[in-house]
Amino acid sequence: MPESHKAEKMRKQKANRVAGIGDENGRMFRVKDPVKVSSCTICQKELTITKSNTELKNHASNKHDKTIEECFPGADALAAELIAKGKPAKGGSSGSGGPTITKKESKKNAASGMDDLFSAGLSKGKAKK
Repeated sequence: MPESHKAEKMRKQKANRVAGIGDENGRMFRVKDPVKVSSCTICQKELTITKSNTELKNHASNKHDKTIEECFPGADALAAELIAKGKPAKGGSSGSGGPTITKKESKKNAASGMDDLFSAGLSKGKAKK
């Protein structure tokens, strides 16, 4: 009989405890990297650095009428580092290795599938008795 998920988890935790991995109960945990924050050189407001830096760009252009590099020096380099780290963006590839399908392509495929279903259900004429 196959092992239940609970039994499988307990077996892995026991092996982790024996190997000295994880916490005292053998549970594995992941330590997240701290969020990168940069402060504006003009007004000292702290903003989070992201891949696209939209908040930083909006702050620099709207608040101070300057470029992002003038307000937040080095923010573009940190954003490039985040992109190079390889974390997929939301809705991106799940790491399956297959081609990425855009939302537009997905809707087109779904619509063509529905057309096939509708045409299969339609008859040429009235059924003869």
